[in-house]
Amino acid sequence: MTTSIPAKPKDNRYVYGIGCTWNDSVANVALTAPGPSGHRLPCCPHCGSMLFEMDGEEKWWAGAQRYEDAGHPGYVEMMRWAKGKCFPNLAALESAYKART
Repeated sequence: MTTSIPAKPKDNRYVYGIGCTWNDSVANVALTAPGPSGHRLPCCPHCGSMLFEMDGEEKWWAGAQRYEDAGHPGYVEMMRWAKGKCFPNLAALESAYKART
């Protein structure tokens, strides 16, 4: 008789930078160097910024759409372009987005 190991549930968390504009799946985070306690924390893979997390990517994009609907046209498209990219702030992201072509 063989026993199978149950599959690990997929981690659907979506994360975004506290000190940068990076946003992506939790699967793409980096880890900080171990602190005094030996623990490593998830961080932006580009600049090391700590991260906020959401239950799923759908919530992230719903929030982006609400922000766009509140008077920020083009925000969702810009953030889709920025997914996985790191900028120190929204102004730098906007500048890079406008200069992309």
